[in-house]
Amino acid sequence: MALLLVVSMLALGLRPGKLTVAGSDAPQYLQGAYHLAHHQTFTQNITPDYAPPAIGREPGYAVFLAGLMVIDPGFGQYRPACSEAGNSCDPKIFRAASLANLALIGLAGVTMFCVGFLVCGTVWAGVIAGGYLLLNFQMNKGWVDPVSDRLAVFLISLCLLAVAWAWRGERPWRWALVGLALAALTLTKAVFLTYVVLACIAAAGVAIRSARLRRKLGYALAALAVSYGIVVGGWMVRNWSVEGNFRLTDARGGIALSTREVFNHMTAQQYGAAFVYWLRGPGAGLARKLYPADVVEPFDLDRPGGFYDRGQNGYPDRVAEIMTTRGLDAPTASAIVDHQIVAAILERPFTHLATTLPLFWRGIWIDEFIVLGLPLFFWVGVRAVRRGQWLVLMLLSIGAYNLLFYAAFSLNISRYQMTAVPELALAVAVAASELLHRRRYVTPGRHGTSQQQPSALDRHGPPDPGRGHIGGASSP
Repeated sequence: MALLLVVSMLALGLRPGKLTVAGSDAPQYLQGAYHLAHHQTFTQNITPDYAPPAIGREPGYAVFLAGLMVIDPGFGQYRPACSEAGNSCDPKIFRAASLANLALIGLAGVTMFCVGFLVCGTVWAGVIAGGYLLLNFQMNKGWVDPVSDRLAVFLISLCLLAVAWAWRGERPWRWALVGLALAALTLTKAVFLTYVVLACIAAAGVAIRSARLRRKLGYALAALAVSYGIVVGGWMVRNWSVEGNFRLTDARGGIALSTREVFNHMTAQQYGAAFVYWLRGPGAGLARKLYPADVVEPFDLDRPGGFYDRGQNGYPDRVAEIMTTRGLDAPTASAIVDHQIVAAILERPFTHLATTLPLFWRGIWIDEFIVLGLPLFFWVGVRAVRRGQWLVLMLLSIGAYNLLFYAAFSLNISRYQMTAVPELALAVAVAASELLHRRRYVTPGRHGTSQQQPSALDRHGPPDPGRGHIGGASSP
């Protein structure tokens, strides 16, 4: 494993790519970090001077960058103007952030090694899970950019490890650590707030229906909810005190939905072209050869009047129009536009469901090994349902949520699916462990027949904490 880590880091170090800080989400993270480090307040104001606290984006990655600015004098020289196009700041000041991202990739790989080992009980399963992440160069190649995805991937891996560890014993305080890990993830990627709520509701439903699991699940849920609620709820209370809104981040949900809903207006030709255009590698060029320009050009992110432009940039125009015509403030006008977008989706639910498929296709190609990982993810998930492997289901559920939620409610660019890769890696490790177990434990039976020993991956009924691996069964 150590050799695999060293080789992976060397390979990544030889392919640093081009640093980008003037676009994407990087300026907002950097500005938040700057004000935290220099003025001890959270805001994404572009001024280098003190600015009053504000809500802004998720604070997780900004806090991480602020710590680097305090530690590294070079990175501490950052000023908001450095994120503007054509700035004269030395690119070397971002080296600490880039190297930190590289370290997070390594830590995520090591963490997934531990997850694979805990879940499957073999070193080889850990090597497969960790190697899947570390050698995933398609996902890791953009590590120089100061955006939150590397931290989010590590935190997803940490959440998986916390759940696998908490599953092994009847100690509620372990589930409190799961809550803290999920809170850190939520404060880095707010989209996972919905997942935590849905997962807790599902677990509560199981506890209510099962007398045997009620006590254990009740304690676990209580510990998780308290630790998670203190951190995430505390930040939401802070936002309420700052701007009078009890929410996690600034209002970006409407823009995301607007950018997604616009794809419901694809023509039949564009629907087919989407699968070609969003194929990794030659997809865009191939689509331009196969389809007319007026079919393909709207998929370009920089195309005026294209899907992205109409969805992303058209949203504030709609808000501004309502503010002008009705004399309303921005929050009220935004709420009206959000309601209109949701209503448009609900009017054509089957169209929205159909267009989710090419959007799903768009995101999955961030994974170098998706042609292997995705089929095994589905296979392991179905198998876990049939065999009652509750730990596997819990661990894969966050990956399933990631894969589906972004495709259904956003434009689902590839990097959004980076946080699904650790779960895909685990699925491959579980599948390999199961297949290797079959080969090893099929032994000759009576009368020349063969009999298969029960796998350590199987468990029917409630788990026996502290024994075994997947689902709590003891190893053969």
